[in-house]
Amino acid sequence: MDTRGKTNAEFRSEVNEILARHESSFDQVNAALQTLLTELQSLRVSRNSNHPNTEINPFASGESSHQPTRPDTQRSSSSLDQNHHHLKLSFPKFGGDDPTGWIYKAEQYFEFKNIASDQQVQLASFHLEGIALQWHRWLSKLKGPLDWEEFTRALLQRFGPTDYEDPSEALTRLKQTSIVEAYQEAFEQLSHSVDGIPDKFLMGCFIAGLKDEICHFMCSFLNVQ
Repeated sequence: MDTRGKTNAEFRSEVNEILARHESSFDQVNAALQTLLTELQSLRVSRNSNHPNTEINPFASGESSHQPTRPDTQRSSSSLDQNHHHLKLSFPKFGGDDPTGWIYKAEQYFEFKNIASDQQVQLASFHLEGIALQWHRWLSKLKGPLDWEEFTRALLQRFGPTDYEDPSEALTRLKQTSIVEAYQEAFEQLSHSVDGIPDKFLMGCFIAGLKDEICHFMCSFLNVQ
């Protein structure tokens, strides 16, 4: 903004005009940032809860505490186990969209239902649809039987983002091309594929990928906070 030769009234008027022009975009970006922070926190909690020895799994068999188990606790645990084994869950279907999300759901299902590792790929193949099913038929003929790690690696190479091997690099190159909500959704999908990156860096990538005028406005706003 060129402020040379402008009166205070003209300067204030121009600032108010810019603020009014970007108010809607700022509200969208602010909401997106808050949602992203919540997503990152939820993802961290989920990963910590799935990390060995960090939390007690209420469905795990065997002793889970050093304290003596009371009879009522034993009955409660038995009831939980029965509910666990009889709970009806549907295995997620996959037709080519959001491969990382589908893999996460599938692995949650395997863990919850105690599916043996040598049965995981076959079970997953029953729930492939459309182009994903055609791809799996071709892959099976070409490669033969695969374990889950080999299968998911091939699936991500086929249906994942172009920069799957380095999703952090894809994050730094992602740019907003339409509305903020669409950019936020694409950013969150990529960020879920990245481990060990500080939240501050992710937030910086998110802001840097916004359209130039929104990015500059956000940077100016954050600098005065």
